[in-house]
Amino acid sequence: MHGAFILTTVVVNDIAAFAEYRAAVAHVNAKLGGDLLVRGSVSEVLEGDAEAGEVVVALGFSDAETARAYIASSEYAALAPLRAKAGRFVIRVVG
Repeated sequence: MHGAFILTTVVVNDIAAFAEYRAAVAHVNAKLGGDLLVRGSVSEVLEGDAEAGEVVVALGFSDAETARAYIASSEYAALAPLRAKAGRFVIRVVG
């Protein structure tokens, strides 16, 4: 059961770098316990504003403390240059 989530939206600037990031972050998820619940491009905006091609990712965690520890981990921090190259990320903890 998930008590907290990391919700991320990404406006992809470099498709190849984003593919590399996805592969690298999958290893971080496996090591640190992020449960990938959703990853996909926005197909339709029902209300509000979104950028074309925006990607939404949802990871589930047992609690907010674990989600914050994931983001603060050295493994995730090591991916920062690749994230910056891949696109514009907005990362939120919910829960």
